[in-house]
Amino acid sequence: MKDLITIGMPVYNVEKYVEKALLSALNQTYCNIEYILVDDKGPDNSMFIVRNILSTHPRAKDVRIIEHPENIGTGATRNTAIDSANGKYIFLMDSDDELSPDCIQKLYDKMIETNVDVVCGSYGHFTGEKMSCFSCFHVPVWNKLYNLQFLRENNIRAIPNHLLEDVFFYVQVLATAKSYIIIPDITYYYYTIINIPPKEWSERIFIEWNQILIDSLNFLNNSTADIKTRIIIRKKLFWLVIGASGLALKSSHNVQHYINDYLKPDHLKNKDTLHNWILIPAYIFSCLPLKIKKILLRFYMKFISK
Repeated sequence: MKDLITIGMPVYNVEKYVEKALLSALNQTYCNIEYILVDDKGPDNSMFIVRNILSTHPRAKDVRIIEHPENIGTGATRNTAIDSANGKYIFLMDSDDELSPDCIQKLYDKMIETNVDVVCGSYGHFTGEKMSCFSCFHVPVWNKLYNLQFLRENNIRAIPNHLLEDVFFYVQVLATAKSYIIIPDITYYYYTIINIPPKEWSERIFIEWNQILIDSLNFLNNSTADIKTRIIIRKKLFWLVIGASGLALKSSHNVQHYINDYLKPDHLKNKDTLHNWILIPAYIFSCLPLKIKKILLRFYMKFISK
């Protein structure tokens, strides 16, 4: 029999989307899957819909529902799935996205072929009817098949009660993995609803982002990752910081002072910076006064990041 694979999915306030997401997981062509659905106690009818689907689906016997005592966030649901999984490998997904029918089969085949710590699939991002395709080791935890022993032995965890749990998880995985591979096949579909404007970050999220950045840099600095991997992570964190700083500029909250916290010279004052042509100007930029940073950020947002 093929290796058991665990699919972990949080359920919270997704009544409009959870049916499509769950069925895409239940209808996988790979035969040996256990499903862990983590009820994070949303106030809508998501779990009613889940239970209704399971009442008739032939794979219902392979599903475990784990209930949190209260809403403690997506990061905590990831940890619950990792802690409770019986599979040799684990795949994490969101409950408003969709898997290709052969997602798990393709990721598993590559895992068996290469014996890496993580296999990452390519994904399609739907904005309305338009789909853009991406093939990279992306920040979100989803669309990756992880060796469960690798996650547990290295104590790789998501941050509970945070709204930006993916970043620190990404840094832990990339800095710790001895090997990973990206396949070109699109195995996951991520949806952005165009007629619903994105929610503005609260001040709490700006504060959390600063702590996640500090925790990520501390983890990276104390890791045994090689210089190539460290540079990849530092560049990714820098561009994420630029994005968060842009949101701070546009925010209706009094949060622009956090830009200086995000873009501190100390964050980039290390030997890795000297080895990369993006990190060197990034360090110079971080040394500028806040007023100049804001001017350059507005220019970048208006003319370059479009």
